[in-house]
Amino acid sequence: MKLLYPTLGALAILVVFTFLIGRQNRDLLRVRAYRDFFLRLIPPLSTGVFIAGLPFVMNLATVEDYGPVLLVYLGGAAVLTTLMTRTVTPDERRAGTAFRKGEYEEAADLYDEISTRRPLPRYYSALGASLDASGNPGAALEATDRAIRLDPKLGIAYYNRASALVALDERARARGDLQKVFQVDSSRSLRRAAAEALETLEKS
Repeated sequence: MKLLYPTLGALAILVVFTFLIGRQNRDLLRVRAYRDFFLRLIPPLSTGVFIAGLPFVMNLATVEDYGPVLLVYLGGAAVLTTLMTRTVTPDERRAGTAFRKGEYEEAADLYDEISTRRPLPRYYSALGASLDASGNPGAALEATDRAIRLDPKLGIAYYNRASALVALDERARARGDLQKVFQVDSSRSLRRAAAEALETLEKS
């Protein structure tokens, strides 16, 4: 009974965390990629199962082995959740890591492979960003065009297309795309980046 309230509190926090993950991936729902959406919810959902089961497990423990049982249960839950997190879209994780390291050609190759197998707007947008960063804005424009055709509300695709358009010296179209970021599904950080890009564009 003494674990009930901490368990409920942890589950409430987890519900908020799950909601935020779902919100970050709502573009997948727009294009009906339900499997990909669910895969991203597996880690918090599995953690929720472990947390919910904790009071029942501890009720079976004796006073002597209470500490070790709790430690083993929580340790096992942490390990399994970590493993589940790492097995979700490992190819996407590798591509994102390559992009963050500045290995743009490798990232482009990985995103190209991913988008061939799973033609989702987010992957075409990421492919466009990688191609643009690797010095191929023409191909980047084509990839981001496709992302926007598949999901006209994907803010990051407009931002990435704007970058390619600037490289191609099509500033008027780039300005329009950056303004579009504020009208579609975009995070706060993306809107802030778009505002800074607009300001830079106006000054140049």
